[in-house]
Amino acid sequence: MSHDLESPYVEGVPDWDALYRARGDEVSQTRPIFTGDVFTGVQLPGSTGTTKARSVVVLQHPCSMRTNGVDLAWQVLVAEVTSRKEIDEPGWTGGNFNLMPLPGIRPDVTSQSRHQAANFDNLYTVAPASLITRIASLSPFGVNLLLQRWVHYSSRVVVPTHTFHEQTVAFYEEADLIEEWCDEAGGDDLRAETQACLDWLRADRGGSTYQELLKNPQSHSMIRRAMRQELRERNQA
Repeated sequence: MSHDLESPYVEGVPDWDALYRARGDEVSQTRPIFTGDVFTGVQLPGSTGTTKARSVVVLQHPCSMRTNGVDLAWQVLVAEVTSRKEIDEPGWTGGNFNLMPLPGIRPDVTSQSRHQAANFDNLYTVAPASLITRIASLSPFGVNLLLQRWVHYSSRVVVPTHTFHEQTVAFYEEADLIEEWCDEAGGDDLRAETQACLDWLRADRGGSTYQELLKNPQSHSMIRRAMRQELRERNQA
């Protein structure tokens, strides 16, 4: 069956930079592993059985790969990422649906590896311990576009990116808050700081929690201010 399915509704992107939250040295090591994160150096077998270091992108929703909000499941679903010639706009929206193009993922290089793509035909489940060297994190739009292409290729159904956003925005904001908390706290135990942030988000506040309020984007700035105040008070103590 051809990979180039006819679908005029798969969305494009106005600017490649809009796909990314961070690349290369911009990537934070304190950020929880999230959908759309790209890792390199993962030892995996290929179609011939040869094992070598490969790059992968995380496909799972953050809830499905964590049982308690902190620890990753024993295996995480990923797709292989390889170097690929840059795909132009018609090729992006009108075909190549087995791929999630990642143009300019390595903007600091001029070789073919500057442009890459995730291949939904090459799937793996990997142990979290193998996800060490993160080279990119996608933006909210990038995450939603990855999910749109992955679901479309798997089901032949096109889900608008804004629908995915409604389901991912709270978790994306939570990852942002955990990253900022860990950066500001500066502790040596990243897991302990992540747990401390989640405990703060999950604390009952008159019948609700900040974690529940993250579902409403209008609450995000208020929660961020409250978290920064909490961190100032902890540091002073």
